[in-house]
Amino acid sequence: MTTLGADFLRFVDQVHARHGYEMDFWRLAAGLGIPVTPGPFSSTVSLPCTVITLEEGVYHSPRTFVKMHEISHALLRDSGIEKELEWLCESPEEFRAQVEAYCNFGAGQLQMPGPLLDQATQRYGTSPGAVLCLAEACGSSLPAAMRRVVFGGLEADAHRAAFLTQRSYVKDVVTANIPLEFSVGTRVPEIALEVPTAKLRRVPEDYGVGLTLGTVAW
Repeated sequence: MTTLGADFLRFVDQVHARHGYEMDFWRLAAGLGIPVTPGPFSSTVSLPCTVITLEEGVYHSPRTFVKMHEISHALLRDSGIEKELEWLCESPEEFRAQVEAYCNFGAGQLQMPGPLLDQATQRYGTSPGAVLCLAEACGSSLPAAMRRVVFGGLEADAHRAAFLTQRSYVKDVVTANIPLEFSVGTRVPEIALEVPTAKLRRVPEDYGVGLTLGTVAW
C-alpha cells in the first residue's frame, strides 16, 4: 500500500464514518448529496455537481461493488488525490489505470467498512475465518473480502497474503510485501506443502465446489 493510497483510504474512512458507515448504496449516495440515474453505462461525472450514472443491469442489481466504485470516484476527486495522481502518472493510460485501482480499493472499504473488518480480525486474526466472516457480514465476494483483509490495516510495512485455490489450481491471489511462488492459474497439487506457513480452510460450497482459502501473515 503506497502512502498516497493509504491517505485516500483514510479519507474514505473519515467520510464514511460521518455517515455512520452506511452500507446501503442508495442511502449513502443520498447522504452525500449525489444524484443517481440509470444510463447506457456506469460513470461518475462532475457537471460541476457530481452525478452517478449506472448501467441498467447494475442500477437494478442488489450487488453493490460497482455502485460503491462510482462513489469512490467522487471521493477520489473530493480528496484531491486524483489531481496528485494526474501529476505523478507519466501517461493518460497509467493515470486511468491508477484511478480505477484506487476506486476499487475505495469500493471495498465502503462495502466492508472498518468496524466490521475490525470485528472479523479481532475474532479470527488474519486468517481464512476473517475473510469468510467479512464476506458473509457484508454480502461481498471472496476476492473482495480477501483484498480488504490483506490491505485493510493500511500499514505500509504489513506482510499479508491471501489466496484461493480450486482443486489443484490457484484461482485468485493477493499479496502485500509477501512474495509467493505462484500466480492465478498455477497448478499446485498440494498447497499445504507449497506454503507450509499458511492457514488453510475449506470454503463452503455456497461459494463454489472444491475451494480452499489460505492466508499468510507476520
